[in-house]
Amino acid sequence: MLNPIAIYALIIPKNKPTLFKLFSFFCFLLLSQFSGSLLASSSIFKESLESIQSKALQGDSYYQGVLSLFYKYGEKGLSIQLREAERWAKTATKNGSGIGMATLASIHLEKGNFDRSQFLYDEAYLHSNLRELAKSKNPFALFCLGLMEIDHPPKNTEKGIRNILESANKGFPTAQATLGVIYLSGSGHERDVKRGVMWCSRAARQKNPLAMFYLGLAYIFGDGVSKNEDYANRWVRAAADRGLVSAQLTLGMRLSMGDGIERNLKHGVAWLKKAALNDSEEAKVQLRRFQTLLKSPYKNSDIDDSKSNKYEYKQSNLVNLDKKEDSSEILLNRKEGLKNYQNKKYANAQEYFLKGFKMGDPTSIRYLGIMNFLGQGVPKNNTKAKDYLQKAVQAGDIEAKKYLNALKRL
Repeated sequence: MLNPIAIYALIIPKNKPTLFKLFSFFCFLLLSQFSGSLLASSSIFKESLESIQSKALQGDSYYQGVLSLFYKYGEKGLSIQLREAERWAKTATKNGSGIGMATLASIHLEKGNFDRSQFLYDEAYLHSNLRELAKSKNPFALFCLGLMEIDHPPKNTEKGIRNILESANKGFPTAQATLGVIYLSGSGHERDVKRGVMWCSRAARQKNPLAMFYLGLAYIFGDGVSKNEDYANRWVRAAADRGLVSAQLTLGMRLSMGDGIERNLKHGVAWLKKAALNDSEEAKVQLRRFQTLLKSPYKNSDIDDSKSNKYEYKQSNLVNLDKKEDSSEILLNRKEGLKNYQNKKYANAQEYFLKGFKMGDPTSIRYLGIMNFLGQGVPKNNTKAKDYLQKAVQAGDIEAKKYLNALKRL
């Protein structure tokens, strides 16, 4: 390949003044460096998984960090494997990789090891090549730096989102999925469901598990797309197949309860087992519940949450649903509320759900929480959402626990 000076000599006329030649030369050098960085950025995604693994095994700390990132988020056709992600992140950290340190910090943060996470983020920012890589527009470093700015004090959410956006624009599917989740949830940014679905769709086409799962949720709720249970189940199943624990838990619950899908208790329990083996505490609880039901002679009957659920009716103002006169009115309000909600008539839905709330209906309380969480018909309010969802959980609504967990994670 010709070097920049040789190319310059070919394209700049010899009869120009010396100052013009010097100025042109420096401009050309800047342009060649910029073009080179773009080329290097795009070539990263063209490199095969086998090449990345080979270089990581040979001791290249950069590729060790990248491989840990890929295992954590399910990139390059890999399933999510958190143990492998942690193993490679530890190896990369020992060898001074900023990407490895940031990935290990995020793993510890998700485990609740906040002090260790903070230490590793500090090391990645102050004593590694992470910032230099980000300056060179490396998409993996930009993503890691973006997460750090969102998760690590002193937080700078706006700057963090800018870095993730830059990584997403360069084609990193995990950054695209993360950006989609930010827009869909309104976490740290004004909620924009169209952008959220757009970014999740881009990443889902590249088989990113997080994106596939959130696209499935969008189809479940009709959030930015038309409500479609078939599409929802396909995307959630695809994410579950790729090892995303939240998707495995969701699919297990939907199959076990027949929620938006034909009920299959045996398959539901199988998915709950997978989520439980991946350390989901909620899956462990639900697995015991549905395994017991699977052994029961009444396993094909409808589930009575008020009896089989581990949560009890703790609030004195909750009504006794066995009372026929109360039950019929609750069911009527719930039915009308759900009908209006599905038709996106949120003001009418809220009116019926509030009536159900006053009568202690767990489903109505859950939907009030969801509406506040997603900003449907009301201003987005995570505090109110959390309060409603906690009340729904106390009232025995198992679905509310999933949304409450999602809200806590955000």
